[in-house]
Amino acid sequence: MEANLVSLCKKCKALGYFGSYVRKEDYVEGVSDINIFAISDDKSLLLELGSYSGISPIVISEEKFREICESGDIICYYILYDSKLICGELPKVEFTINDNTCERLKMSSSSFIKLSFEAFKRNDEIGTLENAYRAIRSLIQYISCSSLRKIPISNSEIKETCIKLNLNFCKEFDNLILLRNMKSPLTPWALNRIYNIINSQIKMDFSSTSI
Repeated sequence: MEANLVSLCKKCKALGYFGSYVRKEDYVEGVSDINIFAISDDKSLLLELGSYSGISPIVISEEKFREICESGDIICYYILYDSKLICGELPKVEFTINDNTCERLKMSSSSFIKLSFEAFKRNDEIGTLENAYRAIRSLIQYISCSSLRKIPISNSEIKETCIKLNLNFCKEFDNLILLRNMKSPLTPWALNRIYNIINSQIKMDFSSTSI
């Protein structure tokens, strides 16, 4: 796949992977997304990248990339600190964690748990599990962002941060990692447990029985 992606390098300033695909200890084939970013003004790249099976692409102009970095958008953080370039170089930008960064993580946690329930209703076991994992992951990142002004990325960093913050749901995150690695389904009880954890930390806009 990467050999084919190289052919797109002439259309962008930078092209690369971000997310768990660049962290082999966290990547689970068939469960994790393969996230690709391109810094380019050529929007046709989105269609070209989208034609590859299993890829979740983002195409963003250099100007827009600078804007989201200045605003503290979490996507900028991931591209800067959780990526592997295929070609090109990233624009020189400064990123500062701010309230917007933390708020985006908070919103992500809420969105992911909702997606998990929706996947459960469709009998999508992988979607249920992966979105529940992302929901707890984002919750720990949000609390770390708000309390420590730091954002852990890898599973090991997130587990360490969870313990450091003395949170009472670190075991649930461990369990989700194990289920993910085994590609085992999440039980309704476990899904509701995760909802209750998130709801105890941030105000949810839906109840677990309304979906």
